[in-house]
Amino acid sequence: MSAPDTALTRLRALRRRLAPGLSGPIGKMLPPAFGFIAGLRHKAGGLPPSGPIIVAGFHGSVLGIGEAARSLSATLRSAGFEVIDWDVSALFGHERRIQAGDPAAPSPGAGTLIAHMNPPELLQLIALHGGDALKGRRAIGYWAWELEHLPRAWKPAFRHVDEVWAPSRFTAEAVEEVAPRGMTIRVLPHPLAPTDLAPDRARFELPDDAVVVLSAFDLRSTLARKNPLAAIAAFKRATGRTLSKALLVLKTVGADAASPLLAQINAAIGDAPNIRLFNGVLSPEDRDRLVASADIILSLHRSEGFGLWLAEGMLAGKPVVATAWSGNMDFMAPKAAALIPARLVAVDDRQGMYAGGRWAEADLDSAEARLAELIDDAAARRTMGAAAKAHAAKALDPARWAATLNTWLTP
Repeated sequence: MSAPDTALTRLRALRRRLAPGLSGPIGKMLPPAFGFIAGLRHKAGGLPPSGPIIVAGFHGSVLGIGEAARSLSATLRSAGFEVIDWDVSALFGHERRIQAGDPAAPSPGAGTLIAHMNPPELLQLIALHGGDALKGRRAIGYWAWELEHLPRAWKPAFRHVDEVWAPSRFTAEAVEEVAPRGMTIRVLPHPLAPTDLAPDRARFELPDDAVVVLSAFDLRSTLARKNPLAAIAAFKRATGRTLSKALLVLKTVGADAASPLLAQINAAIGDAPNIRLFNGVLSPEDRDRLVASADIILSLHRSEGFGLWLAEGMLAGKPVVATAWSGNMDFMAPKAAALIPARLVAVDDRQGMYAGGRWAEADLDSAEARLAELIDDAAARRTMGAAAKAHAAKALDPARWAATLNTWLTP
């Protein structure tokens, strides 16, 4: 067995031992014992940007981070760059459900590599390929994190990148706190454009005569952070005072049928006839159709590095009820979303992905009131939905960010 293979095996084994339930593509923890990887150095050391841009990410996966990588590649192409999409899904145990990107590692040469993954995955990639993917190339890490402070174990990854991009100011501030002096840290939100897919309630067996509230979350990003139990509680309270018929759709992924996490959600739902849980994978097109089929998007998250579903909901012209804290605040404003005030509390995550620091606890009274108002007032939904679409379209406009990328990546 080669040295890189040994390193990768050791890293995977220790991560499984420390967090056996962790299977998501965005790595959260890396034990500091991996000094043998951290000691390597693959930074370009000031090489001028030239050659193609390689976007290494989860292009073939039906995951939010995969969608973000595909969006970045499309924006770079629209800016006139030669782009190579390196799909690393299979390397990290994720099925290729979308024919996007090439699983084969790019050939050695000049250029820029954007590692659209967090430090644990980046270090695994280096361990697997011995650093060849980065050798002679400018390296950019595109990192996402959901707390105010980065895990200490991420710090060795700074040795392997020339700069770091983050999807929000919230994440960028966490990166800046521990980045080496002088390192460039940039904010690049996920460039997104409105989709033109029409609603299709029949496809999802949704009633035509109900106000559909959609709450979507990945349980690999932890039940505590996504906080669907608060969404359930707010919806139950709101519909206890509304006149209109409403249905809450909980779209989740990242848990099997026997998961204790699903058991907690089902216990919170109880015998409520107007709450439906759907656990499964949707294609990107069906995901967009589901968003288009909803009337309201609901997220009482405790923290978001960006909030991709929320941005997509706004771009689809939907009113969004969301916690007023963390990365989603970059593309939200009071008239463009129903922002729910929150108090900051100590992080408590029984899945063990997040520890230390603080995150937000949305105010249920406020969430109940705003949700009830929108359920009963179709005109208010239309007004806020239109404002949401206009606001998000301006903040996340791919053409705007293509121009910005040109200034960042052109010598």
